[in-house]
Amino acid sequence: MTPDKLAALLTNLEAAAEVVEAIEDPDLQQRHGWDLAQWQYDLVPWGVRFSYQDGHTDERAEILALLPVREPRTVPPQQATVLLVR
Repeated sequence: MTPDKLAALLTNLEAAAEVVEAIEDPDLQQRHGWDLAQWQYDLVPWGVRFSYQDGHTDERAEILALLPVREPRTVPPQQATVLLVR
C-alpha cells in the first residue's frame, strides 16, 4: 500500500488501530485486500507513527495519526489528525 493510500485510509483512530492489527496479522490484511509489507508502526503517547520504506525505489515516508488537541465537546474523541511526511 502506498503512503497516499494509507493516509487516506486513516480517517479516525479506529482505522489506525485496524491497520496496526493488520500489520501484525497477514490474514486480516488479506481480508481487507491490503499489502502492508513495507509498513511498520510505533505506538506513541499521542497516537501511532507508521513508517514506510520501499526496498525497490528507496522511497520513505512516515504517517502520524495523532490524537486531536481539542476543546471539550468540539471534536469527537475518535477523530484523528493525519500527517504524511516524505
